[in-house]
Amino acid sequence: MEKEVNIDFNTAPDRRSTNAEKYVYTEKLFGSEDVLPMWVADMDIQTPSFIMDAIKDRVQHPILGYEEASDKMFEAQINWFKRQDDYEMKREWMFQSPSVVGSINVAIKAFSEIGDKIIVQSPVYPKFYTSVSNNERVVLDNPLKENDGYFSMDLDDLEAKIDNKTRMIILCSPHNPVGRVWTKDELIRLGEICIKHDIIIVADEVHSDLIYKGFKHIPLASISKELEKRTVSCYGPGKTFNMAGLATSTVCVPSDELRVKFKKAYEATYFGDGTIFGQIAFEAAYTQGEFWLRDLITHLQGNIDYLDLCLKEYMPLIKMTKPEGTYLAWLDCRGLGLPQDALEKFFYKDAKLGLSSGIGFGEVGQGFMRINLATPRSTVQEAVSRLHSAYKTRYF
Repeated sequence: MEKEVNIDFNTAPDRRSTNAEKYVYTEKLFGSEDVLPMWVADMDIQTPSFIMDAIKDRVQHPILGYEEASDKMFEAQINWFKRQDDYEMKREWMFQSPSVVGSINVAIKAFSEIGDKIIVQSPVYPKFYTSVSNNERVVLDNPLKENDGYFSMDLDDLEAKIDNKTRMIILCSPHNPVGRVWTKDELIRLGEICIKHDIIIVADEVHSDLIYKGFKHIPLASISKELEKRTVSCYGPGKTFNMAGLATSTVCVPSDELRVKFKKAYEATYFGDGTIFGQIAFEAAYTQGEFWLRDLITHLQGNIDYLDLCLKEYMPLIKMTKPEGTYLAWLDCRGLGLPQDALEKFFYKDAKLGLSSGIGFGEVGQGFMRINLATPRSTVQEAVSRLHSAYKTRYF
C-alpha cells in the first residue's frame, strides 16, 4: 500500500565516508578533490525510508543465503506500470537483471551476430556505444536533430542508413542526456520504420517515472501488438528511488520467439536472482513509492526552474532547454566559444564543478555539458554561485 512519507529533499547525507563513485573518482576525472561533483546519475537525496525500513527488517534474520526473485516482486512492478503508464506486462515475459546495461548486452548477443549494425541516437548514454563495440558489433549513429535547443529524432536519416546488416536499435526513452520524453507520434513513426525493416528495438526506459508536468511517458511496447512483439523493454527502480547500488532491474520480452533467443543468451551470461536486499527494496519501491515520487518530481522541477532562471538572468551564453523527463539537464555552452578541452577546464578548474563532458555522449556533444539536478536546492545554488563567479571572471 502506498503511504505518505515526509522526506527532506533539501538535506544531503554525507557520502564521502562511503565508496560513492562521484567522490571516489573526483580527482581522477577532474584533477582535484575540491570540485562539486554533479555528474554520475544517482541522487544526493536520501533513499526513501520505506525502502530502508524493508531492508532493516530483512537484515534481522541471521542468514543471508540464496533467495529466489519472488513473483511478488515482479507483480509489484507489473501493478506499478499498469497504474503509472496504463501498460500491463505479464510475469512470464520478465527477467531479473542487475542492470539495464547488462540487459542491453544480453539483447545484443541474443538478436545479432558479430559484424552486424546496431543503431544508437547520439548524443546518448556512453554505455550504448561500448555495449555495441565490446560485443564486436558496429555502431550505426543516427544523430538527433536540434532546432533552437529542442531535440527530435531524425527518422529520414534513420531509414536512409538501414541496410541488410542492421539488426537493432537501442532507444533511450526518456532520453539521456537531452531530456526528451518522446511523443506517441514520434514513437509510432519509429515503430513503423522498424517493422518495415525488421529491426528489433531495445528500449531503455529506466527514467520513465521521472516525467514532468505536461508530458507523458509512452512505453514503446504499449503502442500496438505488432510493435510489442519486436520490443525488449528495460526497467528498474534504481533511478526513481535512488537505489542503483542494489543492482536490480528487469527486462520485459513479450514475444515468444524473441524470449526464447533472449533466454538462451541470458542463461549463458548467468545473472542469477540478484541480491536479497535488491529484491526486498524492489518490492517496497513499487508498492509504497507513489507519494514519494510525486514529491520528488516537485522538488526536481524546482531545481530545474531555479537553474533555468539563473542561466537566463546571469549567464545567457549558457543555455538549457528544460528537460521533459529525467533529473539530468543538457547545457548548451557553445555560446562561450570554447573548444571542448577548454570548456572542460572552464568547468573543472575555474568553476570547480564536476559535470559530465558532452563529448562522452558522442561527437555531437561537443560544446555541451550534462548536470545532475537530483540534489538539495542548496547544492544547485552552490553550483550556480561557482559557475557565475567563473563566468564573470572570464566574460566580463
